[in-house]
Amino acid sequence: MSALIGIETLIITAIILLLYASWRLQQKQKYYRNVTSKLPTIGGIPFIGQVYHVIDVENLFHKVSAGFDTMKTLTGCVWLATTPYILTVDPEVIKHVTTSPELLNKARDLYTHFDDGAISGIIVSPAKKWKTNRKAISPFLAHNNITGLFPYFNENAKNLMNKLTRLAGQGEQDIFTSIKECGLQLSLFTIMGIKVEEGSEKHKVILQAFNGFLDHMAKTIVLSSLGLGFLSRTPHYKRTLKYLRELVRSLIKENLAQNVESEAINNFEENKHSLINLALKALRKEVFTETDVEIESFTMIAASYETSVGAAYTCLVMLAMHPEIQERVFQEIRSVFPDEITSVEYDDLKKLPYLDMFISEALRLVPPITYIGRQTVNDTHELCPGVILPKNTQIIIPIYELHRRKEIWGPDANRFNPENFSPENIEKRHPYSYMLFSKGPRNCIGFRYAEITLRIILIHAVRNLKFSTTSKYEDIVLIPKVTMTYKNEPQVSIEARAN
Repeated sequence: MSALIGIETLIITAIILLLYASWRLQQKQKYYRNVTSKLPTIGGIPFIGQVYHVIDVENLFHKVSAGFDTMKTLTGCVWLATTPYILTVDPEVIKHVTTSPELLNKARDLYTHFDDGAISGIIVSPAKKWKTNRKAISPFLAHNNITGLFPYFNENAKNLMNKLTRLAGQGEQDIFTSIKECGLQLSLFTIMGIKVEEGSEKHKVILQAFNGFLDHMAKTIVLSSLGLGFLSRTPHYKRTLKYLRELVRSLIKENLAQNVESEAINNFEENKHSLINLALKALRKEVFTETDVEIESFTMIAASYETSVGAAYTCLVMLAMHPEIQERVFQEIRSVFPDEITSVEYDDLKKLPYLDMFISEALRLVPPITYIGRQTVNDTHELCPGVILPKNTQIIIPIYELHRRKEIWGPDANRFNPENFSPENIEKRHPYSYMLFSKGPRNCIGFRYAEITLRIILIHAVRNLKFSTTSKYEDIVLIPKVTMTYKNEPQVSIEARAN
């Protein structure tokens, strides 16, 4: 009898919860009716919406593209679980979203994987805190400071080129690992002012920890879309996070305590702004707390490492897959550097327009950041004529899809063609058709750092090495994680060039 009463109680409780959930969903639908009645909307299954498409990450890009085709619009609304999201690939709407002073806050759900107390710095900070923190660290990325880092950028590029040279003549090899090793070393030095000897046990442990941490963040993205983000907080994840936070703390202490004897490092420390020096300066002025110093340092290390190594790998793979384009890039580089490269200087970068076109096209098709998002802060924001967005509406810009829409890039939008970035073709397109590092005041603060380090890496590598692969561009399967990743990373063959 008691068992029967227990079952009845469970059933009644389930019914009450279902009715309550239905009422909440109905209220939310009513709240967003002004949006969903005026924008093409894809609803899906009650309480689930279109969330099952998010789980299938290998086909996510295809599903997003199909969704825009179904809505027959460049701006529409999609329900995921019980939340509607505005998706847009309309360059004019994107311009409004990324430049509006009312849309400086990041979309809450798109960045839940940053809510770990370690990498939640200027990437996701609320607008008021973001403005203060960005101002404090922006001198690190100022033009004069970046040009002062060229010796270290060149040293890093030469180191990578030497590592790749040792793989020459050995058939197809994993080059991504070598890129990661050098990328981490550069990030640690330019951000923290600390050199960690490559190949040392400390370097290996740090590299493994960062890669593990980013893998866990990728899992969090998928699980959070289902409301199950807590499942990614495994004991292993917590240990990795703890290690990395303690690492950053130790690097800060090491930076403060070290007795600088190297003339090169001394020049860097005294005459240039390392990010850690700027962060500690902000701490002394009480602009930053000690936690801010740790978080902003960690954020910049992780962000510079993850995006830079991915972009370098993509460019080398694309060169290997397109030998005729690689040859043209090589000939242009050789015209600027007919003999052995001693150092690439800032003015040299202005002499390589085809290299710029190639890089832009490679990262158009494989952008490191696949989605960005903003969120409204009041109930009166007008997205486009007649569409008023209520408070906390999330607007998502799928960069991968934007970069491949045929309405913008023509019928061959998916073909690899650097001529898309010839001056005349750039002139024909809306300036917000291409947004590799976002745009507007809340763009990626480190975009110049990333652009310059990438170009210097490619100049040294292509001038000295030739790349090839049996993998085909058409067979690439891309998966959105924290940054863009490959389902199967193409292996690359390397051949040393004769000077």
